[in-house]
Amino acid sequence: MADYNLGCTVRLDDEQTLVLLAELYEEGAIRHIQVQAVPLPQPLFRKHLARVAAAGIPAVVHAPHHGHGVNPCAPAAYDDRPANEIEVYIEEAMSQTLEAADTLGAETIVLHAGRYEPGGRFAAVETFADFLDRHNDPRLTLENLPAVYAGYPLLGNTAGELAALAGTKITRFCLDFPHLACTANYRHLSFVEELERFESLDVALHHLSNIRQGSITDEHLALDHPDSGLNLSAVFARLRRHPDVPTTLEYKQDSADVYARQVKVFAGLWDRAGE
Repeated sequence: MADYNLGCTVRLDDEQTLVLLAELYEEGAIRHIQVQAVPLPQPLFRKHLARVAAAGIPAVVHAPHHGHGVNPCAPAAYDDRPANEIEVYIEEAMSQTLEAADTLGAETIVLHAGRYEPGGRFAAVETFADFLDRHNDPRLTLENLPAVYAGYPLLGNTAGELAALAGTKITRFCLDFPHLACTANYRHLSFVEELERFESLDVALHHLSNIRQGSITDEHLALDHPDSGLNLSAVFARLRRHPDVPTTLEYKQDSADVYARQVKVFAGLWDRAGE
């Protein structure tokens, strides 16, 4: 068994990828899965959740985010649905998320603060605080987001910003390495220095993929991408300092080829970092 806790991401309703990840788990190549909760009709939700539970793999749960219509800090931003419909949708989605965590025995629920319209940061901070008042669960784990994506700003990009957003309501955090690199590139900050600031937080989970050289856009690229722009030396130095913190690979193309290969790439990078 490897001396790190590596996992891969699977949508709740992606049966094909789940089969592959179960094989990787049986081989000892991974030790957990991150289940991306996506809002589903209740019968389908229960059906897929039961299938994931039956796989018997330790899990963390990722709450739906703005791409799924759940945007905690500014629910109506970039959304033309009626406000009351959005509110009901978010409540149902969060209810399913908590049920998934209960059923899977997940101790971690990854949460995005969300995106907001330019000029709306102050209101977004207040709205996110209200969201946490309504969804107060010790498993909630706040993830850092890239500063911008597709032209819109996102809330909670650095360690300091996450701590301020969390206040006393959230005590655990998810460090997403490519998100932090995108933020550092956008704001002309030192990635290494920003990474160091996460030492002051209780990081319960790492997210890992890659970005292009100098990019401000999160693309979930392969670790061995030919235009790799993530400081893998700094990343793996941190991973080896914190071997008990699980690391989850996240790719937008959740296919057998991608995960089977990237698990091996990760193992090679881990070994080289220890030489």
